[in-house]
Amino acid sequence: MLKKDIINFKDKKVLIVDDQRSFQTLLKGMLFGLGARNIHFADTGESAIQQCMTVKFDLLFIDYNLGLGKNGRQLLEELKARNCLVVDAIYMIVSGETTRPMVLGAVEAEPDDYLIKPFSQGLLKKRIDKVYSRKLTLKPALIALSNNDKNSAIEEVNKVISQNNRYRQYCLKLLSNLHKEKKDFSLAEKILVNELSTKRVPWALISLADIFYQQNLYNDALELCNEVLEQNRFRVEAHDIKAKCLLALGEKKSALKTIKKSSSISPYSFTRQFLFADIARQNNAYNSLVNACQSLLVMSKKSIHQSIEHQLNYIRSLLEAAQNTDNVPDKEHYIKETKLAIQQAKNEKKLFETISFSTFEALCQARINAVQGKYLNAKKGLADLQLKLEENDESLSFDLYPESILTLMQIGEFEAASEQQQSLKNNNSNTAFVEAMLTDQTKKSQESISLFEEHNKKGISEYKKGNFSLAIEFFENALKFAPVNTGSTLNLIQALLQVLQHSEKDHQKINQKCLETFKLVDGIKLPHLHKERYINLRNDFKRISATIKQK
Repeated sequence: MLKKDIINFKDKKVLIVDDQRSFQTLLKGMLFGLGARNIHFADTGESAIQQCMTVKFDLLFIDYNLGLGKNGRQLLEELKARNCLVVDAIYMIVSGETTRPMVLGAVEAEPDDYLIKPFSQGLLKKRIDKVYSRKLTLKPALIALSNNDKNSAIEEVNKVISQNNRYRQYCLKLLSNLHKEKKDFSLAEKILVNELSTKRVPWALISLADIFYQQNLYNDALELCNEVLEQNRFRVEAHDIKAKCLLALGEKKSALKTIKKSSSISPYSFTRQFLFADIARQNNAYNSLVNACQSLLVMSKKSIHQSIEHQLNYIRSLLEAAQNTDNVPDKEHYIKETKLAIQQAKNEKKLFETISFSTFEALCQARINAVQGKYLNAKKGLADLQLKLEENDESLSFDLYPESILTLMQIGEFEAASEQQQSLKNNNSNTAFVEAMLTDQTKKSQESISLFEEHNKKGISEYKKGNFSLAIEFFENALKFAPVNTGSTLNLIQALLQVLQHSEKDHQKINQKCLETFKLVDGIKLPHLHKERYINLRNDFKRISATIKQK
């Protein structure tokens, strides 16, 4: 029976992806000796993708390090995303790389096997036969999975379990995961508990811990994670679940310590680095936040994950760090790194196919100005950009809304920031990470918003009573919490003009104060109502100044 499962190399299409011609020749010789005749080569990940788009290969042997282009892990991710692999294709990463982070990173991408160079023809055949036999046995289930038919896949896996004990553990793991994906937690738990009753295998402990976490049973999940880590401290999945449980229980510092450990063991996971960034943000650990976002950016380059999102998140993390430090050299360092990141992004043409680089750059510069306390420059930058977009009959991409919102919050244009946040929410184009960052910033701004509104409201009240000097004091206090808020700025000007018009002294001082306050709105494109009010106040100032000169 087993002989029927042995692969017939002669009718299989093989792809070898390696940037070293000598290894291509060596591996070709081994495969030729096993009977393979239809052998193709690629020396880059990009070349491999082009070939896989037209040819459905049965066996793929991919070197992990492929020079300056995609690596073997990134290539596998993209081939899966593009549906370039047939269900029973064998994908092996072949590498001389033996460092733990590299190996674990490759294994987490779930190749069919990982072969460490050098290896013999006998070992190669043994590994191929093992994978081929398993895939042949599970082919009906794999076909169902490729069609996203989980029910049929479960049915097929159960058939294999009942007929063939050779792949029992593999099938039980697959079966429990399928039930978990369907949120059938009781069925998945039953399979795992039954397996653990005979042997405390790590994969079952980790899977059960994940089920407990998803059901908010955090302490039960933690107990299982700790059991796994006592067996093997390098099981990163257990560290990840443990970090999420600790975070859910409010133990933020312990969660950060745990995810740091996990990321140091196996750093090449997008899910893990996103988790690291989120936990760092919640701990106000800005250096860790920057490091996690930078790792995501670096990993995304030349991968299927490359997008403007990672570039923006890295810049956001740098500016978040700059905004929240009182150390001047540190702030200058983060600003410098931000400017460098913006210039480096200019070379990533793929990022700006649908978004204008000049718009991206202008928004980032506005945020830099706000972080540096140059609030008027930030306000003018946003206004100039809006004018340019309108002139070109364009609208701001929702990908860039967070930059505008964060800047508006910092300069005190809270109402405009809130309107943009609502538009972003309605569009539903936000990632969970960015949504959390905006929510966090809104909470931090809440005290400033409340104090601004309180002083502005009192200023309006005193103005209506005719207490213009007291109104001025309140409006000036309001602007301490919202440095260039347009509404409060116009309120202040209006109160100053009343004092200027009715006071018999200090005309020069009040006149100068009016001119300085007008600078906060001069030359800036304002919303219709503010614009109309600004024009009227400008005319009033001109009229009052002329009247005073005549006296």
